[in-house]
Amino acid sequence: MFKELHPSLRNAMYVVLFSFTALVAATFYTIRLTFKHFEPVMDKNYYEIGLNYEKAIENQKELLNQGYKLTTNLDNTTLLPLGEIDLNVTLNQKETLVKADSIYVILERNATTKNTTRYDLKPSNLSFTGKIPLKETGTWNLRIISNINGKLFERESKITVR
Repeated sequence: MFKELHPSLRNAMYVVLFSFTALVAATFYTIRLTFKHFEPVMDKNYYEIGLNYEKAIENQKELLNQGYKLTTNLDNTTLLPLGEIDLNVTLNQKETLVKADSIYVILERNATTKNTTRYDLKPSNLSFTGKIPLKETGTWNLRIISNINGKLFERESKITVR
């Protein structure tokens, strides 16, 4: 292929050709991986959430100032075993149990929507209960969201599943 070139230049051309071929192969492999493991935008309603962002923060601050607080049976536990856990959530206002319209839990990983799941909790007297399956180990974000008279009140915590 490069027979008429000086031997040192010929070797250099083979190195350049090999490097170019490796670069093209790596680029196609990267594109293949990207399409194979593609994940969409974190939240499909990101535009509406962005429009209502200030209102959501104001609602959260207002409910905090009114003394609302979400408590769970896992408050003192951050290390959980694999399997199904029973979650019990109560809504307090200034140390008094109050009734929420609904409560649901979102279990998610950071920076990915691959394993994000939502679990609606069932009302039971002044609390809400449900079973949450923990299928993978690692660190998870546990978001508990309560609907109080049309306003969303949220609490987020991290749990580690072993």
